[in-house]
Amino acid sequence: MPETATDTDSAPFMQRLYNRIWLLAAAAFVFFLLSYVGWGLLDILAATPR
Repeated sequence: MPETATDTDSAPFMQRLYNRIWLLAAAAFVFFLLSYVGWGLLDILAATPR
């Protein structure tokens, strides 16, 4: 059964996001990239100078 425009419009936001697999993959990539950069910066700032 093909979806109509009204079926897509009435879907919740997260369902529409899950339906766009490449957008979800890009969002996950950006999230992990920012997490690792943030974690690295925290490690650098927490290091004690010798």
